[in-house]
Amino acid sequence: MKQRHSLKKTGGFTLIELVVVIMVISIIAAIGSRILSQSFSNYFKNKNLVESDWQPRIALERMQRDIRSVRSPSDISTATATSFVFVDTDGNTIAYSLSGTSLMHQINGGTAQVLADGIQSLTFAYFDLNGNTTAVLANIRFIQFSLNVTQNSTNYVVTSGVYGRNLP
Repeated sequence: MKQRHSLKKTGGFTLIELVVVIMVISIIAAIGSRILSQSFSNYFKNKNLVESDWQPRIALERMQRDIRSVRSPSDISTATATSFVFVDTDGNTIAYSLSGTSLMHQINGGTAQVLADGIQSLTFAYFDLNGNTTAVLANIRFIQFSLNVTQNSTNYVVTSGVYGRNLP
């Protein structure tokens, strides 16, 4: 008896099927990696922005609190576009100025402390009771201050202002 060998089809994939599957997976992986790359890039950009924002914001809040406590217009000794020196209600002489790219805060002529780094410019503006710009120390009622901040490849300006409690 003659034995017949039958060629049965065995389970598996053809070479063409494997190549098509590899190409489809490659396309999906390329699209997925681009989406992930953009997501990580946006995350780190926003993280840097948040990290660079907190320091100037806290400095502005500190300046607002201190300037609000000016004892009287006669206790303002220096009011220029780049520095402000005054005596507060506790009798402390407080000075704000810029040294290089650091916003400095000094109390009673002691060692100046850095409030914020990465500050490109500090600008003060002084206004009288009618809202007009003034250079007369006795007429100052409102003080506006701006910080031009450059940190983590980000440049922005934060501005605030305050009426002194004891400035009539």
